[in-house]
Amino acid sequence: MHFKESMIFFRRFAGNPGRIGSVTPSSRFLTRAMLNKVDWENTNAIAELGAGTGVFTRKIVKRAKPGTKILVFEIDPDLQKMIMEENKDHEGLKIYSDAQELNNVMKDEGITALDCVLSSLPFTVLPQDMTKNILDAVQKSLKPDGNFVAYQYSSIMKRKLTERFENISTSFVLFNVPPAFVYDCRGDKRK
Repeated sequence: MHFKESMIFFRRFAGNPGRIGSVTPSSRFLTRAMLNKVDWENTNAIAELGAGTGVFTRKIVKRAKPGTKILVFEIDPDLQKMIMEENKDHEGLKIYSDAQELNNVMKDEGITALDCVLSSLPFTVLPQDMTKNILDAVQKSLKPDGNFVAYQYSSIMKRKLTERFENISTSFVLFNVPPAFVYDCRGDKRK
């Protein structure tokens, strides 16, 4: 992990802990746990919610096959610029501010459904209506066999996810600051 990146992340956390859920970027162990849930061979369109400094974004760009559409959502304009600069050579990557606008962005980009949505959003500190809007958008965006992969620092979100998805597998990543639960959610209960 780059020292500069860690300092940027820490400053963002200190300035607004309600928007940044951690004091440090995700570890390589958490990154691997999240990205190993993606069927890269069959992924043509993917979204990342809450990209932060772009730890996952860099790996998504490396793992995605050519032509994959990558929608990245990060609310902080400075972090957006940093992500775009690092990934400027990947023509399929687009960055947006508001994860609640996922479905509108997909429509604008001509994407009918996503194969996977990865989330680093700190749902437990977001306003409840925002969490609901984002989860509604995620469910609406996914292909029937698509998956939603999210990590959280507590198990509080499991109940909300269980209400929405048929199948949820949970793993725990100890080697992260703080340790994290990874939820792999499949099968929309609303359909």
